Amino acid sequence: MTPRLTHIAAAALCAALWLAGAAFSIPALADSDPVAALVRSLPAEVRSLRRLDGPADSGTGFILIRGATRDRLFVRNTKGSSTPVIVEIAEVSALDGHIADLRSEADAHGVVAFVDVVTASHEETTYELFLEKEDPAAYLFQPASN
Repeated sequence: MTPRLTHIAAAALCAALWLAGAAFSIPALADSDPVAALVRSLPAEVRSLRRLDGPADSGTGFILIRGATRDRLFVRNTKGSSTPVIVEIAEVSALDGHIADLRSEADAHGVVAFVDVVTASHEETTYELFLEKEDPAAYLFQPASN
């Protein structure tokens, strides 16, 4: 074997060993990664997962999980607690449609979110979600009153 071929063979062997080592270390790294653990635990019907920030300094955020046939909406509140309070807005999963948009603002009583839902027949309805400042688990979800 010529010296050039020897160097190429040695480089190929080093690359193969490096790739094999990386393949063996990836699962160990992924096990300590909470994002990778979340991805592994997602059911097959989950089409997308989206996190939306609430109003500045409110401690509120929204997690939208889009499924094949329905959406689920969760509110995450970190204000005034060492552990986040997470509440599912159960009425959303009963709606006939998908969430098209969500926007929120702070008011004197807490947070108000406007949730636009589009049905399979392309009709859009806006709902209001009222979140109380004093009780992070309390909410009111209803069709918009305008």
